[in-house]
Amino acid sequence: MDAWDAHAAQRLAKGPLRPLEPPARMEWTQRPGIGPGAEILGEDLAGRRVVELGCGPGNNAAHLTSIGAKVTGVDRSKGQIQRAVAHYGHHGTEFVHSRALGYLTREGERLDAIVSVFGAIGLGEPAKLLSACSRRLERKGVLAFSVPHPQRTGTIPASPRTRDRMTLPDGTTATVDRWDIDPAAWVRAFNRAGLLITGVSNLFAPADARWPTTLLITARKP
Repeated sequence: MDAWDAHAAQRLAKGPLRPLEPPARMEWTQRPGIGPGAEILGEDLAGRRVVELGCGPGNNAAHLTSIGAKVTGVDRSKGQIQRAVAHYGHHGTEFVHSRALGYLTREGERLDAIVSVFGAIGLGEPAKLLSACSRRLERKGVLAFSVPHPQRTGTIPASPRTRDRMTLPDGTTATVDRWDIDPAAWVRAFNRAGLLITGVSNLFAPADARWPTTLLITARKP
C-alpha cells in the first residue's frame, strides 16, 4: 500500500463519512489563509472546465465547483476518491479514480484550467505530465500547481529525485518519491512543454518559517 492509500485508509477507518460544505477558499499550501486563492486561475470561473490532478479528499475541487466552475477531481488513490465523493459529490463535483497521466491522455475535452496542490505534479517525472497538460489546455488556458519548496530544508537537493517522509493520520510516517526541482528548472520544463510561465511564488507556511515551504507556479497555454 503506498502512502496515499495508507493515508486514505486511516481516515476511512475513523468512522462513517459525512457530507461537507465546500471550503470558502482555495488553498495552495498546507496551512489555511497563506498565499492567493482561486483568483490566480482567472477572474470569472463560472462555466469554466477545470481538472484537479491529485484531488485528495476533494476540498479544493469542491471550492471551485462552489464558485461556478465545472470541475473534475482526479486521484490515483481509490480511498481518497471515496472520501471526496462522500464529502462533496452532492455538490456536483465529478471525482475520478485514475492516475493523472492516464486521465489526461485518455480524455479529449479541452480544459480552461488544470490545478495540482501538492498533488500529481511533482510526484513523477515532469516532462510527460506537463506535455499532456499542454495538449489538453485551451489556448490561454491556465496551469497552476504547488509543490513542497525544493529549498524547504535550506538547500536545494543535488538530485531532482528525492524521497520524502509524510506523516500519516496515526502519527506514523510513509515514504513519498518526489521531484524536487528548482524554479529555473521548472521554467525550462514548462517551456519545453509549450507553456509560458506567468508567476513563480515562494510561500512561507507557517508565515514565520525560516525557509520557503511551498513553491507555487502558474503558466498559460499561448
